[in-house]
Amino acid sequence: MYLILPAILLLLILCSFLFVFRRKCIIKKISCMPIIDKMCLLNKLLAPFGFQYILSQDIFTSCLSAWQRDYGYHQIYDKKAPHFNIVFDCEPIYFDYNGCTWLLEFWKGQYGINTGAEIGIYKADRIISCQERDRTLFHTVEDCELPKFALTLIKNGDPCVYLERTHWWLTAFLMGDYSEPCELCVEYDITFPSAKMCDAFVNALLNAGYTSECISACCAAASFTFSNPVTPQPASLRPLLCRFAQWKNRMFLRLYRWATRPFCLTLDRLLYLYEYMPFAFRHMICLKNMKKKRHKRRALYGDSKSSQ
Repeated sequence: MYLILPAILLLLILCSFLFVFRRKCIIKKISCMPIIDKMCLLNKLLAPFGFQYILSQDIFTSCLSAWQRDYGYHQIYDKKAPHFNIVFDCEPIYFDYNGCTWLLEFWKGQYGINTGAEIGIYKADRIISCQERDRTLFHTVEDCELPKFALTLIKNGDPCVYLERTHWWLTAFLMGDYSEPCELCVEYDITFPSAKMCDAFVNALLNAGYTSECISACCAAASFTFSNPVTPQPASLRPLLCRFAQWKNRMFLRLYRWATRPFCLTLDRLLYLYEYMPFAFRHMICLKNMKKKRHKRRALYGDSKSSQ
């Protein structure tokens, strides 16, 4: 009995030394690794999840070939977002063009421990009525129909992100940053494949509640600023759930900053987690939930198609 306690104490001390030594080795390894090697490794780890890292702005964005492209958009995604610690403002704009109902949706807010903004374009198989919108599955568009998106994310009056790409779902996420949706506004610029499509979108903005002073349009290009949403918000139906989600986001954000405190750059922070605490890295990029979400989306597809 007298030997067991000292042995346990000695083992704990030894484990602590090994723990600290391993941590120092990982910090040294990441600090000495060339930037290009770190970029390649992180983007390789992120590729299965449909995202890539942009070093120049220290942000994450969605890939053109992201797996999410196969699953389109359904209004239930926005309604269920707070259950996944996502709290945002959204602005769905529907318009009819070329025999189909199209949807351009805009988002800004807090995505877990990320501040972010999104813009996505989708279309239905036909022209649908207003009553059908909440139960219709909208599909992503073909490459030949893609517009050119540009977004500028502004927080409390200060621009923090600018991205410009031909895309179906352009996103920008600042990891390790906390925001309330009301603190953010996004300037969107969209160049459509045709002037007629642009006119249909601008008319939809006006019908949704935007004024002509808020919109700039020329030929096939349109721009506006998304600050205070004019359409009904799913989050307003669950204010307590959204507050709880934001509380959890703040707690996880503090934990993330504390755990990765040897580094400042997101690139280094994530690679440090990958080497030092792989379970935390997997949680950060939702590795465990990825298949479950895919199955849920497949089930949703079936339900949506049957209801149509």
